[in-house]
Amino acid sequence: MHALLQENTVISEHEYLAHYSQLPDVKYEYINGEIWAMGNASKSHNVIAGNFYVPFRLHLKGTSCMVYMETQKIKVGQNYYLPDVIVDCGKQDDKYTATQPIVIIEVLSESTRETDLTIKLRDYQKIPSLQEYVLVEQDFMAVTVYRRVDDWKAQTYSQSDDLIELKSIDFAIMVAEIYADVVFPEKKHFQAA
Repeated sequence: MHALLQENTVISEHEYLAHYSQLPDVKYEYINGEIWAMGNASKSHNVIAGNFYVPFRLHLKGTSCMVYMETQKIKVGQNYYLPDVIVDCGKQDDKYTATQPIVIIEVLSESTRETDLTIKLRDYQKIPSLQEYVLVEQDFMAVTVYRRVDDWKAQTYSQSDDLIELKSIDFAIMVAEIYADVVFPEKKHFQAA
C-alpha cells in the first residue's frame, strides 16, 4: 500500500466527501476524523497489486463482480479507505465507492503496516459482505489471509508453491504468481572487521 502521510487536519466526514474525496491528483483516506494522503507506491507494490488485478479481472469477466485497483473507496462507519485491490459484488451505481466488497487486498509497507494490521483489520471485519482480507509483504515472500469463515484467524503462506484459495470468488493463486516479476531488496550481510 502507498505510504500514508498525515496532513494533521481533523475535519468532518462531510468536509472529506465535499473536498478531499474528489481530488483527482492525490488520493486521500479519512480515518477517525483525520485526512491521510496516499503517497507514491514502489514498483514492487504496483507489480504485486497488478498480479492480483489481472487474473481477478479475467476470472470475474461475465459475473456481477468487478475488480478495482486503488480507485474505489470502502466506507466503514465514518472512515473511508482506498484498498490496493477490491473485488466488489454490489451494485455498480456508486461511482466512487465499493458497495459490497467481498475480497480486499492490501500490500504492506513500513509506513502502512501498523494501520493495515490494526485499524483496517478491525474495520474491514465489520463489513457484512467481506469474506477475505489479504495482506501481502512486498520485501519478502509472505501472504496472510484473514477469512470470515475461519473467524478472522490469520493463515500465512510463504512458500512459492503454496496455493492460496479465495473461496468467496472460487479462485486460487500460487504465491509464486503473486510475486512474479518482483525484485526483492538485497539482504545485507554482516561482515566481520
